[in-house]
Parts: sequence; C-alpha cells; structure tokens
Amino acid sequence: MEEIAPGLHRLSIPIEAGGPGWTTSYVFESADKAEGIAILDPGYGTRGAVEAITEQLAEIGHTPQDVKRIIASHMHPDHMGMSRWIKAQSPGCELIMMGNERFPFQQHRTREQGERLQREWIAKHGLEWTENTQDEAGPERYGREEREMIQELSASKGDTAQRTEQQASIIARVEPDVRLDDGDEFVFGDWSLRAVWTPGHTPGHLCVYEPNLKLTFTGDHVLSRITPNVSVFMDDETIGRSPLREYRASLEKIAKFDTARGLPSHQAVIEDLPARCLEILEHHDLRLDEVLEALGEHPKNATDVSTTVPWSGKYEDFTFFKRRAALGETLSHLIVLVEDGRARRIEEHDGRVLWQKI
Repeated sequence: MEEIAPGLHRLSIPIEAGGPGWTTSYVFESADKAEGIAILDPGYGTRGAVEAITEQLAEIGHTPQDVKRIIASHMHPDHMGMSRWIKAQSPGCELIMMGNERFPFQQHRTREQGERLQREWIAKHGLEWTENTQDEAGPERYGREEREMIQELSASKGDTAQRTEQQASIIARVEPDVRLDDGDEFVFGDWSLRAVWTPGHTPGHLCVYEPNLKLTFTGDHVLSRITPNVSVFMDDETIGRSPLREYRASLEKIAKFDTARGLPSHQAVIEDLPARCLEILEHHDLRLDEVLEALGEHPKNATDVSTTVPWSGKYEDFTFFKRRAALGETLSHLIVLVEDGRARRIEEHDGRVLWQKI
C-alpha cells in the first residue's frame, strides 16, 4: 500500500488466474466520512484478492463496507471481478463504467453457443481450438474455476448467507449502475474526476483524469513496461471495428492531456505519460512493418503470420490462450495495413480468410 497524494492510496491486489501478477487499485478518501471511499479497479473477486483488499483497506482505517463507489476502467475480471463482492458488503455501492463498454458474448444466448461461434471464427483465421484450454492460465481457466467453486459451495452444508457471500466473490460480472460518456465529470466528496473514453484494449475502456493533481489513471490503456493486448475478436470483425486504429487515436488523445504522471492498473507509476504514449505508438509502427514483412509474397492466413512475427517468448511454447491472443493482435495490425492500402484481405469460398501484401 502506498500513498500517492493526501487521500489517494495505491493498493496491490493479487491475480490468481494468469496474466500480470497484481492489479493496482486506487482508493479515494474524502474528508466527509459520510461519502465513504471510492475504489478504481478493485481486482479479481477470488478469495486471495478479497483477503488482500480487506487487509490493505484496514491499514488506512477502512473496511469494504465503506466503499460507496467502484470505478472500473473496463470489463476484464482482473479489474472489476471484485465488484459483486464489494456491493454485497456495502449495499447501495455504485459501479461506474463507460457507457459503451461491451461484455463479450452479450448477444449469445448460452456459453455453449458462444464457444461454438468462437471455434468457427478462429478456424477461418487458421487457428485450431485445442481441448486443453480449461487447464491453461487465462479466462478459460478462470471460468472453469469459477463454475467449480460455485458447484462446491452450493453442495456444502455451511450457512446459506456465507455460501451466498462466497459465491458472490467469484462472479466477475455485474451491471454498471452509472454509465459515463466521454468527457463526463463525476464528483464525490473532495474529488472531481473526468471520464476519458480510450477504446482499443476494449471498446469502452475508461481512463480517469484528475485536474487538480494533474493525474491520469490509465487502467490497461498505458502500462509502464509492456503494451496491452489490442486484439480483434469475432464481434469486432462482425461490426467492422478496428481496435488498433482506435487505440492509436486514444494514445494521441491521452498524450495531449495536461498531465505528467500516469497511474496504471498494473506495473509501476508512469512518470512521463506523454512520452510513454509516444513510445507505444512507435512500437506499433514497428509492429505494422513486421507484420507486413511476415506476409511475404504469397497470401497467408493470420495464424501463419502470427507464427512468423517476433514475440516476447517462443510461439511454439505458447498455450492456446496465448496463441489466440497473438492471433487477435496480428489481426488488429493486418486490418490497419488494409486500411492504409498496404495489404488486402481475401475471402476464400470455404470461408477462410487470407491476407496479401500489396
């Protein structure tokens, strides 16, 4: 736990389902005790995360019952998975998100239907769905653990109220109570914050600007050491969304804010936020060139391209989840190359999709 400024604290909440080791949560205190506290990105709703946030809140004299507002930068469970549990501890607590954030598979009637459509979609881009995804780190394993824990708790003979609370702590999704538009100001206690829509990592990713201290809370949009995954998914392709194009515009938008320090939801504080935004833009310029070079002289599917471009590890050692993430990242760059007139998309008669350098 670290104090960033008077009334603003930085917590570290463990992640227990793969990905970066910690979610960094931010607690906003007010002089008026009746206002309670607000938390930005409280983290996963696992038992270990619940214990960590409870202990760290106690260090600054608070309990989960004091939380009146949860601000979630986006819908991923390592950012908002704690929401349902906190709301159960503090009835009336509001969940605040961007209004246009979209949860995956909202339009699908069942999990099975969503999985079937996903299998078909990745197959047309050259990636085979493997049968061991439930044993891998990432959303698939988290979903399996969540279902198993719910079954285990439901079958237990403990107190009904206790089982309900435990189940609530591992269910990631809960509907927002307040939906923000870009530029909206939301005020509570001593704090006046501005919503900044930064699509890219997700369609409705929220950054938060604090004008008095000139701080920008960047969620996953800007990180200090790595770049967030900016992927094309099935629904993005259906509606013609270009996540990387959106992400680049969002980086340029954040770089223009009157701020120096960026406070991300993973990794270290960013001391020069505009400079870090420019670094990431340059990284994606280079990546576009690498993807174009990987296309070679003959049409390829996106999976073949993703096996050729360099990654931080060896592609052949990737789990299925990482290969799917690599496919999504590669597709986002291929779409920009097509938009820029440097490549073209080819639809085969059997539904497969190929890409060719121009």
